[in-house]
Amino acid sequence: MINSQNIAGATINFYEMDVELLFSRNPFVQQFQGEFNSIRPNHTLTVDLAKAQAEHKVPLPAKLLGKNVIVEITAAGLTKTVPYYSHTLAVQTIENYGQVKVTHQTTGKPVPKAYVKVYARLGNGEIKFFKDGYTDIRGRFDYASLNTNELEQAQRFSILILSDDYGALVREANPPKQ
Repeated sequence: MINSQNIAGATINFYEMDVELLFSRNPFVQQFQGEFNSIRPNHTLTVDLAKAQAEHKVPLPAKLLGKNVIVEITAAGLTKTVPYYSHTLAVQTIENYGQVKVTHQTTGKPVPKAYVKVYARLGNGEIKFFKDGYTDIRGRFDYASLNTNELEQAQRFSILILSDDYGALVREANPPKQ
């Protein structure tokens, strides 16, 4: 959706992304400003913004349906970049227990064997890989438990959930209260 007040047109670039690689490089910031300046987009649209409309909905190009993409919108000298995750996952973070529950969005059935990768923001501001693994048969993954005292230092978690069959998404969560 584009807010078009006093803007004549916009250019929209779509870049297919490697979700895990981008997440590992920058787990807490889902904004990717400037990272794609030297890469040719997979698809580009030019949108003429009519003055009479306050908003414009632009559908994802057909060739990118089912793909994870970065959408970069440039208008009036400004650029905004946001990720679009193609998925059919429903994810519930259960912060009191440090768990995620992953189910299929439509059927509500658990999604076992979904890959989960977790980074922690520590009290000193450092961002550190925390743990990874797979959801169990119930579609659950304990993102907070470790055999070390690192949970005590964690202030926030960024969690990537990646399923071969149902797509990917990123969630943030607080550590469980101890």
